[in-house]
Amino acid sequence: MGGIRRRLDKLQEKSGYQRTRLVCPECGGEFVATGDVALEFLVHEYSRGSQASPESYRETPEDIRRIFAHEHDPSAFVEKGSGLPFLSKAASGFNIGTALERSEDGT
Repeated sequence: MGGIRRRLDKLQEKSGYQRTRLVCPECGGEFVATGDVALEFLVHEYSRGSQASPESYRETPEDIRRIFAHEHDPSAFVEKGSGLPFLSKAASGFNIGTALERSEDGT
């Protein structure tokens, strides 16, 4: 978890607190988040289901907590500017679908 924390801190500094506008496809609700939103989202999602040690704890940014507090599934949100799902490889740089497919197949 320490490697992810360092990456988050470095990306946040590099991004200059880049603003991302997300839209809920179900209700049209809009959210603004800063930094590497996809990475923060994934870390928060992971930490909710894990029993991480207290020394690896990193507080989730308020804008990410607001996204998770929304009544609809936040993983379906799209970037307002591009219209792409914010967790897609084209938008976030993460290839989440391929990684999940490989682990399900056992390859």
